Amino acid sequence: MRELEHAVERAVILASGPMLAARDFHLQSRLTHEPPDGKERYNLERIERESIDEVLRLCNGNITLAAEMLGITRTSLYRRIEKYKL
Repeated sequence: MRELEHAVERAVILASGPMLAARDFHLQSRLTHEPPDGKERYNLERIERESIDEVLRLCNGNITLAAEMLGITRTSLYRRIEKYKL
């Protein structure tokens, strides 16, 4: 349920008009994107870093909103920003 809430929040933030359209959800087919080869595919730190970076961009650097979208506290987000030097 949380994933759906976050997807809707992202779509609202990125919406180009007054009504949401499919393009606002940035849906990606798992069949069309090949995962990276080898161990890199399962690198949790890389995945976490990329997710945080993307959400921060979506929120225009708004830490409170980004933390909410990521489902973590602001303090946890600040720690991760420092850890990944974002």
